[in-house]
Amino acid sequence: MLQTKKEKLEYYLNAFYSLGEKLNSQTPHTISLNYNKHKGHIIFACLIHGNETGTLPAILKCIKKLMNKEIHFGGKVSFLLGNIEAAKKGVRYLESDLNRCFGNNYVGKETQERKRALEIMPILKTADVFIDFHQTIMPSLKPFYIFEMNRESYFWARATGGATTLVTRKKGAQFSSAGMCSDEYVRSFQKVGLTLELGEQGFSHEAESLAFEVMKRALKYMDQIYLNNFSIEKLCKKNNDFEFLSITYREPFESPKKRLNEGFCNFHKISKNMVVGSDQLQNPLESPKEGYILFPKYPLRNQDGEAELPLPGEIYVLATPTTEHPLNWQQI
Repeated sequence: MLQTKKEKLEYYLNAFYSLGEKLNSQTPHTISLNYNKHKGHIIFACLIHGNETGTLPAILKCIKKLMNKEIHFGGKVSFLLGNIEAAKKGVRYLESDLNRCFGNNYVGKETQERKRALEIMPILKTADVFIDFHQTIMPSLKPFYIFEMNRESYFWARATGGATTLVTRKKGAQFSSAGMCSDEYVRSFQKVGLTLELGEQGFSHEAESLAFEVMKRALKYMDQIYLNNFSIEKLCKKNNDFEFLSITYREPFESPKKRLNEGFCNFHKISKNMVVGSDQLQNPLESPKEGYILFPKYPLRNQDGEAELPLPGEIYVLATPTTEHPLNWQQI
């Protein structure tokens, strides 16, 4: 029995590469299967952040079931592993965040992650649908999708399920000023790009189960659309609509002395003026509004209580319910 995270990771990576050798995949750390019954191409990704390993077993399970014809599919499907070297070290990234390294307008350093993004970008450019599986640093009260509002991407997320909450933003609004994410890169070609967050980072039965079901449904809907001319808009209406949230506040992490109170997780509800931590002068840090905390940061600290560098851009963000259905927003 596999006991440690390292043993589990090594087992699943070896299994992935063993299958990849048989299939002679062209893009490093990627497996593609093409059944040539239609032209649709769907890509599933995990490990874009190295320590977000929870959906890797689902990727292997889906590949094996396709090869054994337990799952049937008529188009091309690719499975992409992102930051393998970071995964082996059990960290989010080595030199820079891979999920800020995509696109042709990248202005950062030529890090290992940027080099990996350049390897990945050509295959992402061929995707009709791209689903990127992620996990959060801290625990989450529920899984959620997060991407800018886009009609086709919204229909696909609602159809494939896996979460009932969508954290969204208006079209053209970047997720981060630090650079372009993988799903944003795919959407820049007017294709479907989704990010699905499946709980706290690490191996997880829940993440594995949800990701596998999403992949099965997505493959089924690709066939129905490309072989039988089904509409994803109609298919999505089999499921209830999302709870829609948008990020309406970002608390900057401008000083290593700034800190959050212990115990916050994703979707922890907080009230206006609630003390959530302390600022760089050790004064109470209050929430400016009511909402749900997302992406709370608890970095390692030195003996003086200062967070290790480099600091993330925000120590937390606040998400609040949208006042109208995001499809009603302009320019979507």
